[in-house]
Amino acid sequence: MAITIGLSSTNVDASASNFVYAIAALTFSGTYTVTSGDTLDFTQVADKISSDTIVQAFAESQNGNGAYFYVVQQGSALNNWKLRVYAVNGTELATGAYPSQVTTDIVQLSITARKLL
Repeated sequence: MAITIGLSSTNVDASASNFVYAIAALTFSGTYTVTSGDTLDFTQVADKISSDTIVQAFAESQNGNGAYFYVVQQGSALNNWKLRVYAVNGTELATGAYPSQVTTDIVQLSITARKLL
């Protein structure tokens, strides 16, 4: 269970009045747990987005391998969001090490956060 959120400060836009928008890349390692997914911990990037409230997040494959799709589940705090991984037929990824189709996938995370005012 380890997802790293890679976010460059150049991919953060805080020009809106109430929101911060960011585009990050996800890197997968470790293992996945079926029915609970993997933890998506936004405290890794909280300093770059200057927010303690994620409004929405979407994860999508950018390399078109078509093997898996990614679903972000909202958490109650920055450190307990979940990412679920499903095969194109709707079957959730089995418990165990991430397959190479996931670890080599280019997964982009789009983040909308509430601006700290």
